[in-house]
Amino acid sequence: MKKIVLIANPISGQGKAKKAALLSKEVLDQKNHEVHIEYTKHAGHATALAKDLSQRYDIIVAVGGDGTVNEVAQGLLDTSKTLGIIPTGSGNGLARHLKIPMNTKNAALCIDRFTTKEIDTPTINGKNFFCTAGIGFDAHISHVFSEMSGRGLSNYVKAIFTEYGSYKTGEYTIQYDDKTERESAFVITVGNAAQYGNEAMITPLASIHDDHLDVTLLRKPSLFTAMNWGMRLFFKNIHKAPRSKYFKTKRLKIHSSKGLLEINGHRDGEPDLWEFPLTFDINEGRKLSVIVNSNNI
Repeated sequence: MKKIVLIANPISGQGKAKKAALLSKEVLDQKNHEVHIEYTKHAGHATALAKDLSQRYDIIVAVGGDGTVNEVAQGLLDTSKTLGIIPTGSGNGLARHLKIPMNTKNAALCIDRFTTKEIDTPTINGKNFFCTAGIGFDAHISHVFSEMSGRGLSNYVKAIFTEYGSYKTGEYTIQYDDKTERESAFVITVGNAAQYGNEAMITPLASIHDDHLDVTLLRKPSLFTAMNWGMRLFFKNIHKAPRSKYFKTKRLKIHSSKGLLEINGHRDGEPDLWEFPLTFDINEGRKLSVIVNSNNI
């Protein structure tokens, strides 16, 4: 028997996360676990809840999308407790990478089986991400998407087609390993996991526990090349695409070649704002225990 707490935003997805938390509790109660539900009240509350509840529970479960998972995971850093995930978001990138079922009942049964993995916990300018983070067109879309009235893949695609023609490619100096390079980049995405979500694999060779960051840099595309990228994301070979650069590193630093002071970014599917220079760091040796569906991740 495990002591388990489920953390959910009660209004997320028009109540979808709350319903998933209630169903998950029912499933885990039947497995004779001690289960409790806590609901968040504001942005950032999940982190505080997770940190506090880690003193009383064995497993702290994030019920929601990648943003909720990020908040709960941050609260468990430097604790010995385990993160569980019941995915209810629009992308669910980390859950998909860990092979956790999208079906709530089956995801809850994964928590009962308690197969765990130690995963990396990278940062961007000191802020943790567990799936992907980056700058460029995808970050711009993340900010646009956050202002739209609905979530889901269809709205995300709509935002891409609406914004593509007007987006300006950025000019950067990037430093990694012993290299310093100038790049004109449409997208720079750093992956801990392999995908944005919805099986769109932006860093398809990423291992979530190898103490390395995977970086996909895409240069300014033609319309045909952009369409090619879109298909390659789902065929898991964006790293072989024209006008792409792919590499692994432990640290990546990005400077603005235009003297910009800050830039829009995305971190685990959520929009963010960062100051230059940007430093992506793997934080080697600092791991997080997470429940997975198999060891093949």
